[in-house]
Amino acid sequence: MASFSKVFCTSPSSPIAINKTSRINSNPPSSLSMIPSCNAYKEPSFVSTPLQHVDYRYGNPNITDEFLDEYASKLEGFKRVFKLVSEDPLQGLTMIDAIQRLGIDHHFQHEIEQVLQRQFMLSANGNGFHNYDLHEVALRFRLLRQEGYFVPAEVFNRFRDREGSFRHELCRDIKGLIELYEASQLGIDGEDILDVAREFSSQSLRKWRMAKVDLFSDRAIRNTLDQPFHKSLSRFTARNLLGTDFQGTNGWINILQELAKMDFNLVQSLHQKEIAHISNWWKQLGLAKELEFARDQPMKWYIWSMACLTDPTLSEQRIDLTKPISLIYIIDDIFDVYGTLDELTLFVQVVER
Repeated sequence: MASFSKVFCTSPSSPIAINKTSRINSNPPSSLSMIPSCNAYKEPSFVSTPLQHVDYRYGNPNITDEFLDEYASKLEGFKRVFKLVSEDPLQGLTMIDAIQRLGIDHHFQHEIEQVLQRQFMLSANGNGFHNYDLHEVALRFRLLRQEGYFVPAEVFNRFRDREGSFRHELCRDIKGLIELYEASQLGIDGEDILDVAREFSSQSLRKWRMAKVDLFSDRAIRNTLDQPFHKSLSRFTARNLLGTDFQGTNGWINILQELAKMDFNLVQSLHQKEIAHISNWWKQLGLAKELEFARDQPMKWYIWSMACLTDPTLSEQRIDLTKPISLIYIIDDIFDVYGTLDELTLFVQVVER
C-alpha cells in the first residue's frame, strides 16, 4: 500500500523542495571580516548596518500612511475570507495555489500550513485522492509535495488504462492537463509514472494550443509549459495572473488580486531601496575603479539574493548576501581575464592560508 509521510528534503538538488522562505534561517549571516581589505577603501563594510524595520516608502510617493492602513485592512480581511473558503477542500487548494502564484504566501504561512495538514491527513486516511477529478488530485499532490509532504505518485494510477498509458479522454480536460504537468515537475528518481505524466500532458497541451483555444486558455497553457511553478519565481511570474480570471470566477479572486497589486508595489519599493544600498556600498568600496577589467554589475549580483530570499522581511539578509556574491564574481574575473598562472598560483596559496 502506498505510504504518505511528511519529509523535509535537505538536498538542494531534490525536486521536492520546501518552497517557504519562513523555513530559511532568518538570522543575519555571520560577519565576513576575514575577507582581506582592499587598498582602494580603508574600511570596507561587508555586513550591512541594521535597518530600523522593513520600510516600503523608498522612492514611491504613492505609499502613504493611508495606503499602508488600507493594505493592512485588506490583508486581515482576506485572512478571514481564507479561513471560511478553505473549509471546502478544493476551494482551499485553489486559494493556496493563487496566493503562492501571486507571491504573497509569506503573509499566510500559518493558514496555508493548517489547510495542508488537514489535506494531508485526509489523504493519509484514504479520503483525499479517492476521486477521479484529475485537476483536484494533481493540485493536491503538487501543493503537498512542494511543502515537504511525501505523497506517493501511485495516486495517478487511477487515470491510466490497462497498458499503463493515461486515458485518452483526459486530453479534453485542459485544467486537469495543466495541473498534471505542474505535478510532474516534482517527480523523484524511479517515479516513472510522473515521467509518463509529463510527456502525456505536455503533448496534449501543445495540441490544444495548435487547436486555437480561447485567449485565457492559450495564455494559461503557454505560461505552464514555459514557466512551471516549481521551476519559477513567483515574483517574476505574478504579473501573468494580475488582471486575469485565475482558475474560473471565484468570488474572492478580485480581492486577492487587489491585495497582490498593493503588495507588489510595496515589495518593489523595498527592492529599490535595497538596490540603492548595494549600489552605494559598491561605489564606496572602490573596486570598480581599482579593477577596471572586472565586471561592474551590482544589480545582477543583487538579483541572486532577491531570488534566493524572497520574503520581504529578509531585507538585511539580501543585502548581506549580495556582498560576498559580488566578490565571487570579481575573483572569477581575476582568474578568467587578468591573472597569469604564476600570479593565480600565489593568489590561491594566500587564500588557502
